[in-house]
This record gives sequence, C-alpha cells and structure tokens, in this order.
Amino acid sequence: GFCCHSCDPGKFHLAGLSSSMAGDDGILDLEDLANRYDTQVLREYLLEQEDTAGRQAAPEDPANERRLPDIYDLRPRCFKRIRGLLVVNWLAYWSAVSYCGYNFYLKVEEVGPKALPPMEVTLLSVFVLGTQATLEFAASACLAAPSRAADARSAIFTTWDIVGWLTGAGARCAMLLDVLCMPLMKRGSDMLFLLSASTFVFAIVLFVFTVQLRLLIGLFCGRDQYSYDKPDLFFKGRDAAGMIDGVPIAARPRTQRDAEESDLRLGRCPPAHAIKAANFAHLSDLLLMQGVLRRLYIPMSCQESQEFSLSLASFSRCFCEDVVQCSIKFFFLMDCEVNLLVLISLLVSAAQAASSCLYSSTSAMDLGSSNSAEADAEADADTNSVDATG
Repeated sequence: GFCCHSCDPGKFHLAGLSSSMAGDDGILDLEDLANRYDTQVLREYLLEQEDTAGRQAAPEDPANERRLPDIYDLRPRCFKRIRGLLVVNWLAYWSAVSYCGYNFYLKVEEVGPKALPPMEVTLLSVFVLGTQATLEFAASACLAAPSRAADARSAIFTTWDIVGWLTGAGARCAMLLDVLCMPLMKRGSDMLFLLSASTFVFAIVLFVFTVQLRLLIGLFCGRDQYSYDKPDLFFKGRDAAGMIDGVPIAARPRTQRDAEESDLRLGRCPPAHAIKAANFAHLSDLLLMQGVLRRLYIPMSCQESQEFSLSLASFSRCFCEDVVQCSIKFFFLMDCEVNLLVLISLLVSAAQAASSCLYSSTSAMDLGSSNSAEADAEADADTNSVDATG
C-alpha cells in the first residue's frame, strides 16, 4: 500500500531489502528474510549481490598468473612443405630398412650366425639415420622461428625437445637393428626367429607401419579426421555424427561472455593441419618436430589427446616390442652365439624403452609452465640488475 500502480514492486522490494541489509552490517538472516519478503524477490537480490561481488573482486597479480604459451598458425604453404618432408622421410626410412634387412640376410646365409653387417649396409644405415636427424632438427628450428622472433631472449628448443630428438633417433635405430637381428635369429634358432618375427609383425607392422600409412593418406585428405586416438575412424575417416565441418558439436550454444573470454590458446579453432602433421611425426618417431608443433601450433584444448596418443604409443611399443625383443636377444646371446650386432641391439632397445617411457610420461604442459617461470625469473633478475647498476 506504499506505492502506486506505476511503481515496480520488484524494484521496491529490492530497495527495501538493500536498506534493511545496510543497517545490519551486511549479515544475512535467511530465515527472517524468507518470512518478510517474497521468494522470487529474495532470489533476484541474492543473484544481484553475487554478480556485484564478482565484478568488484580484486584482480589477481599478473605476475602470479600462469602465462599460456602463444599459439601460431601453420600456414598452408608451410604445411605442404612439412608434409613433403614427412613423406620423403617415411619412404626413405622403410626403403632403407627393407634393403638393409635383405642384404644382411644374404650375408648371414653365407657366413652364419657370427656374421656382421656388410659395409654398404652400415653406411646406408648411418646415412639414413643421420640425414633424418639433421632434417628433423632443421625443420623444427624453422617451425620454432616465430617463437624466437617474438622473444629474442628465448631459446629455440627446450631441454626436453633435445631429449625427444635423441629418443626418436633411438627408436628409429632400434627398429632398424631389430630387422637386422632377425636373419641371425633364423640361423640360430627357429623358435627365437618365430617369436622375434611374430612380435615385430604384431607391434611394428600392424600398429606402426599400417597406422603410419593411414595417417599418410590423411595428410592429403582435408576432411579426414583419423588419428591414433580415434581407431573407429580408420576406415570411414570422418565422424558425421560428432563433427560438422571440423567443428565439434557443442552441448549448448556459447554465450557472448564466453566468446569474448575465449582465446585461440584455449582451443577456439582446432588447427587440423598442425594436428595431422604432429600425429604423423609422432608415429614416425620424429619427436622433436612433434614437440615443437604441439607446443607452438596446437592449442591447449588439444593437448590432452596429444599426450594420450604419445603415452599410449610409447608404452605399447615398449611392452609389446622392446621388452620382448630384449628378452629374445638375451636368450640368443646365452644359448646360440655371442654376436656383437645382437649385443648392441639389446643395449639400444633397452635404453630406448626406458627413455621413451620417461619422455611420454612427463607432461609437456608442466614443463612448459616451469620453463616459463624460469624465463620470467631470469628476466626479473636482469631487470633488477640493470636498475641496481643505474
């Protein structure tokens, strides 16, 4: 009865509620308020107070905020060059593996289980593995150039990138040595050869070579969405029910506030080209290139699937290929013949298995945050020293 028909009852009740709260030092008695005011009015008031408190909250110190890395766009011309490099690398590696394995098989048939690789096999293996490592390092340096241009004080590669480079080279070398050891297994023991060949076919031919070939086809198909963590798309290549033109179907439409706060670093537009190149580089054991692509060209929303694929592939190859092959080589050295090639292959496989599991089990995001913190601390120290000198 205190207002006319032109007044808004909701506003009047909210004004009265605010004035009553001002006198009580802002202490809410919900039971008393529920008895005195309408439930809808009380709900509106509480929501309004919550929004006001959120807007008036003091911003966090920018120095304590976790700085997300800058994400760059992989241009189509750059992607085509990377794709060409990956195709040439794939063809050269498997051609060299096939040639070296067959040539060494002929040598073993002549000499016996004491045979060592001929000179042409050794030179070709060293040349292919060395050229792969050199081209990977050069291509990764070119991919990391935008980061270096944005911050001249930052290094092109992190320490973990070099670890990935060495781990990938060890994985390629271990597969080549496994192929070279199979003729020796055949000459020494039929049972050891059967176990070694079956393990290689199951772990490498089926789950590495075949997947590499499928990813290679996907590099030339723009609408193909197959990846290592999506085995259901191996044959159909595209999930029409879950994706529309490469954009995931969201559960609810995005609000204007979400659109303003979203960033490319948080996954506003997943880069298909960068993800495909990183997936193929990973399955080809080009871990340095895959690490640079993942850190600089793939947003944070896609990092989880990348780390899952890396861990799954590394641990599956470790336990299905490296551990089994190491056991077979150990029994060959104990029961058949002490061969220098088999001994070297045993040591390389064991070291590669340990380094691969260690590399894949460490989160790249945690390493990136620690590297950023160290870089910020060094920059602050430099600034303080300059100020003190001045």
